[in-house]
Amino acid sequence: MINSVVEIFNRTVSEHGKKTAAIDPVRSVTWEELQKEAFCFADLIESAADTERTGFPVAVFANKSVSLLSCITGVICSGGFYVYINPELTDARIETVLSVLEPVCVLTEDTLIPRMKGITEKYRTIPFSEALGRNKDGHYTPRKDINRESPLYGMFTSGSTGVPKCVLVPHGAAMDFILHFTGIFGFTSDDVIGNQAPFDFDVSIKDIVTAFFTGAALVLIPTEYFVTPARLLDYLIDNNVTSLTWAVSALCLVSGLKGFTYKVPDKIKRVMFSGEVMPMKQLAIWQENLPDAKFVNLYGPSEITCNCTYYELCRRYSLDEKLPIGRPFPGRTVRLLDNDGAEITAPGVTGEICVSGESLAIGYYRNEEQTNKAFVTYKDKNGNECRMYKSGDLAFIGDDGELYFAGRKDFQIKHMGHRIELEEIEGHINSVEGVERSVCTFDAAHDRLSAFYTGTIGKTELHSILKETLPLFMIPGKITHVKKFVIGKNGKLDRKSLSELETVE
Repeated sequence: MINSVVEIFNRTVSEHGKKTAAIDPVRSVTWEELQKEAFCFADLIESAADTERTGFPVAVFANKSVSLLSCITGVICSGGFYVYINPELTDARIETVLSVLEPVCVLTEDTLIPRMKGITEKYRTIPFSEALGRNKDGHYTPRKDINRESPLYGMFTSGSTGVPKCVLVPHGAAMDFILHFTGIFGFTSDDVIGNQAPFDFDVSIKDIVTAFFTGAALVLIPTEYFVTPARLLDYLIDNNVTSLTWAVSALCLVSGLKGFTYKVPDKIKRVMFSGEVMPMKQLAIWQENLPDAKFVNLYGPSEITCNCTYYELCRRYSLDEKLPIGRPFPGRTVRLLDNDGAEITAPGVTGEICVSGESLAIGYYRNEEQTNKAFVTYKDKNGNECRMYKSGDLAFIGDDGELYFAGRKDFQIKHMGHRIELEEIEGHINSVEGVERSVCTFDAAHDRLSAFYTGTIGKTELHSILKETLPLFMIPGKITHVKKFVIGKNGKLDRKSLSELETVE
């Protein structure tokens, strides 16, 4: 029985050692070379941690690169768990994250050492070069006491109190999920995975651990490539990428900026997306240009390890349709619960998505109060106590028996006496010819509904169309035509920047 991701990684090195493991714009490494670099990091980390226990936190502060992948692999080989700190974060946010984590050390890309020391000198800061120069022969024996319950990684999410929460996920949760994920979608060692997600976003786990499981090559795509679709598409084509597991906004950048008029990466056979509702217009562009590829809608928060449901598209969808979020992955149970905790089974009734079974996170690191609020226990039909995560996401069962996402609890508003889902309005706006993407907001203090959109249609014409398709209480009182949206570090639209966007007059 395999007990850890470390064992899976070492097995793949044994089976595919001379094969390319990872590529960035500067260099590539084989699986053997990746292991050697990872062991250099692990040797130093174990020394810095100076503890016999596993499960200690290590912060990693670097830009996306092969060296970053070597570093986080070294962290898990040493018995620690990694938390990636994106350099795009503000200094204040980084300081807060470190104060929650209290890492045994901060492994830092050499060029970022001055910045990290300017933020804090409370924690030992180690440059990558020190790790890679420490153990040049690469001899290192990974710890054998790493098991399924050992923490693998931490991902920080926003907290309701203003202090970020660190979702802590164990080796077993990641292994169980990726075993299903790679099997259902047919990943093999011949695949080349195009990694879009930053390493502090759990979509990256589907890329990294899938590569570890299968021996597939991992192509690391710099964030700045998404600003220029031609450069991005050249990179995908030159590296023979076969699989994309991307945030919706990343896919929309390619289709919305008409990237396929330049080139089509026709070796891609698998396109999977998550994080936001996929606009049908942008999905249609991808399907038209990659008619033989498999398209999959994935759903799930970080707390349940990547995803809990999936839906394989079997046809083209019209602009006014909604995509289901589909069926649960094996080993998981997904329920809809009402405000009283009763299960909803009738079609059309909205409830909160609650998940139990395999792959639940350990909880929030050093935050027992928030852990107990989100992860609750209940008794199953046999009287056994089970653990369940309450997602705060809403969904309903359609007439076709499929599960449909219905927004966040905190995105449900009451306007002009009506309860409204902002995503429903966005869906209507996105279906209008000439609209590329839209975002709706609500100012509760002034009872004001607003919409922002990109595209070619004018505001007056859009407003007239919405008057014909939406009830009065769902029509935004203010519509703003913007040149482009800002995409946050996690690949989602940055809603906080809406008021600062450049408008189209």
